[in-house]
Amino acid sequence: MSTPAIVVDGVWKTFRIFSERNTTLKQALLSRRRVAVEEFWALRDVSFEVPSGSTFGIVGGNGAGKSTMLKTLSRILVPDKGRVAIDGHVSALLELGAGFHPELSGRENIFLNGAILGMSKARLTERFDDIVAFAGLEQFIDNPVKTYSSGMHARLGFSVAVNVEPDILLLDEVLAVGDEQFQRRCAERMAELRSGGRTVVFVSHALGQVQQMCDQAVWLDHGRVAAIGPTTEVVDRYLASVTLEYRVDERGRQRSGSGEVALEGVMVPRDGDDLITGRPAVVRLEWQAPERVDDVMFAFGIRSVDGTVVGGSVTAFELPIDHLHGAGVLEYEIPTLALLPGSYQMSAAVMGRQSQHVYDHSPEMHRFEVHPSERHHGDSGGLVALGGTWRTVGRELS
Repeated sequence: MSTPAIVVDGVWKTFRIFSERNTTLKQALLSRRRVAVEEFWALRDVSFEVPSGSTFGIVGGNGAGKSTMLKTLSRILVPDKGRVAIDGHVSALLELGAGFHPELSGRENIFLNGAILGMSKARLTERFDDIVAFAGLEQFIDNPVKTYSSGMHARLGFSVAVNVEPDILLLDEVLAVGDEQFQRRCAERMAELRSGGRTVVFVSHALGQVQQMCDQAVWLDHGRVAAIGPTTEVVDRYLASVTLEYRVDERGRQRSGSGEVALEGVMVPRDGDDLITGRPAVVRLEWQAPERVDDVMFAFGIRSVDGTVVGGSVTAFELPIDHLHGAGVLEYEIPTLALLPGSYQMSAAVMGRQSQHVYDHSPEMHRFEVHPSERHHGDSGGLVALGGTWRTVGRELS
């Protein structure tokens, strides 16, 4: 039997939470009160093994200890109790843009980030074209990274990390960004790593991705191991704990609903190949209803990768639908896409207009990426383009 790539044995990790802080030395000296400190155990007696050459998933809700566990594996954090044994060279991509300098170009950041991950300059030079091609950033590689969208950050970071050719690759939520084409490219690359004997540990809220990519998984719940074993079994147990309604479809997306109507949805450009800030776009919903279903409405919503709701719409008021039968398509026209460059996720649902009964719903129906137009390179943060223009008032500025 081969030696496991990773052994986690009875690991505990705590953080100190201060209810009140003394922000200066003077405050600390003059304060007559002791600052209250509370211990928060992020990991509680966690044990598991990751077989060499496998892809291993870590799932759980917010605050379950997933990211803490990955940082412990990468030796960013040290356990308070227990031990972690790693057999091989580790490459970790734990945070979007980690190791990137915003003022440097993509080209310069490849060499900077690669050096941080232990690659020599000669090796980086040799793999440079492959890194850029995988990230799909040939046109932007000499632009400052601060002008990149979140999806471009993720593609570049992931491309550098996987081209280090580590024995063990640690990934924390980084595949939650990027469009579906990039998602497939990542899955293919991870399959290549596994077939080459590499080990991958993958943390994600995207249970469909975990189920598609991972051989085994562990479910962490409030810092403890709730289940461990084959991925499908672990994901099913986790889903059953949070809702009895969700299932995972053949494309790895969460779905719910009674099924009398089947729904598919995408966000596509009105013209051209890419979704671009300021240009027309269309939300297209395709439905099938083998039997007649009365009094329905369709809805969609758009969220950023951190879960912030950007917007959405329902048909109930603008387009009342008496019934569905057969198959059809609905389109929602967006004359000017106000989303700034970045990665987004669209949810979609079809339900009873009065009863709110859900026939089909997916909170992760479609992932898409918005690219910058020429005039939106200067927009500073946020999620939407304001569409305004600058002008001088009173006197000209040189």
